[in-house]
Amino acid sequence: MTDTLRVLFTSLFEGKQAMKHVKKNFGMRIIISWVTIVFLAVPSFVQSSFAQDFDKALSAYLDGEYAVALKEFHKLAELGDGEAQFYLGEMYVVGQGVERNLFRARKWFLRASERGNFDADSRLALLYESGLGGEQSDTLALYHARRGADNNNAASQANLAKFYEKGSVGVAQSDEDALKWYLLAAYKGFTPAYLGLGRVYEKIGEIDDAKLWYQLAIDEGDEDARKPLARLKAKNADAKQTAGNNRKVVSSSSGGTIAVEYPDEAARQSSDRVWEDDKDDFLVGANAYLDGDFSLALEFLYPLAEKGVPLAQFYMGEMFDRGLGINQNPQAAVKWFTAAYKNGVSEAGNNLAYIYYTGSAGFVDRQTAMDIYHKEAHAGNSASQVSLGHAYADGKDVFPSDKVAVRWYREAAENGNPVGMFQLGLAYYHSIGGVTWDYDTAYMWFSLADEEGDEDALVYKSKLAKQLTKERVLKADKRASECRERSFKGC
Repeated sequence: MTDTLRVLFTSLFEGKQAMKHVKKNFGMRIIISWVTIVFLAVPSFVQSSFAQDFDKALSAYLDGEYAVALKEFHKLAELGDGEAQFYLGEMYVVGQGVERNLFRARKWFLRASERGNFDADSRLALLYESGLGGEQSDTLALYHARRGADNNNAASQANLAKFYEKGSVGVAQSDEDALKWYLLAAYKGFTPAYLGLGRVYEKIGEIDDAKLWYQLAIDEGDEDARKPLARLKAKNADAKQTAGNNRKVVSSSSGGTIAVEYPDEAARQSSDRVWEDDKDDFLVGANAYLDGDFSLALEFLYPLAEKGVPLAQFYMGEMFDRGLGINQNPQAAVKWFTAAYKNGVSEAGNNLAYIYYTGSAGFVDRQTAMDIYHKEAHAGNSASQVSLGHAYADGKDVFPSDKVAVRWYREAAENGNPVGMFQLGLAYYHSIGGVTWDYDTAYMWFSLADEEGDEDALVYKSKLAKQLTKERVLKADKRASECRERSFKGC
């Protein structure tokens, strides 16, 4: 039996669907009991006994006491109880308390259908479509799907919708009819229909609706909706090659960007051959990473990292380094950062240097760390510029120099790094590193650092706002705006 079929057969008993299904079945039993009383004239005390036995069987089933449930359902099923016949079929499908047997499941579903159980029709539609457990028949698959759907059965409506979506079992493909039946099922809370709605809306170009239904499916625990939703989000991402400098820039709808500087033209061309084949998968993985969906990111990015995509290698280093969606493993992080750095990802070099410098992977190599920091800082990597600033300020492995530290903080600040902005603000606030004491300029850099996301900057900005006059604060704010307009250069 296929996984899809098993999911459809068992979905009614998972999570919130369980109680909806049970409540609906109790309502169905009232109808069946009424029909039985009218047409078969069964005494009321017998009907009461049936109800008590069914309740006992259902309670045992829901509690996982399948041996008891099987015995009670079997007894009632042999006496013609349609609901018991349906549940007996379910137990044979899934193999609960009995060996899985689709032939016997089909038998009991057929008998339940004859007693007016439309859930059984939804199961029979799938069995006849697939040929599992007996005859394959498009005609009978469509018959049972329509019978259940016309009688307001959500699972049958979803089945019929899928037939229209695919154009199978003898019906012409129709997005309009697929939407109609999926919506009827979805509005009843039948969560498997959510994924179908996402697919159809995506196909007809209603992307916002597609995203909505995919997200609803995910919220209800349908993992199959994660990939298509991520792909839709990634369509807003962009990947382009900047002409003339062997540089690839990747941006995401989430706002994150990464650049690769290839060591030579041959390396760029080699990477591009892989990149063009796998760009879409990478954008899905990177977008998932930036959205915090690390399990999906891992699923897409790990194979690409193994194939040699530099940016995928960088993200794998990040995930292993920080334990995102995977067990934290500094040694694996070193492996992937090293691979990405060799393939031109400057950010990977900075992270690798930090691991060497701190010894977080179990070994310390500060000379190599400083070599990387110097190389990347001179190449314009703002994170490495900040790291060099810290190193010269602390005087570890280099001659201590506040002046050199401030110079690197300024370089980082002018490259838009919020930590560099904050540290430069501190230099003006404390008058260190050859910088003249200047509260107004300090306020400007604290303000910019705060806007760029440095949490420490707000404390100093607020402190200075109380010390400066209102006019000086307004002037400093104006300077900050002008500085931003100049991309933080020459401020």
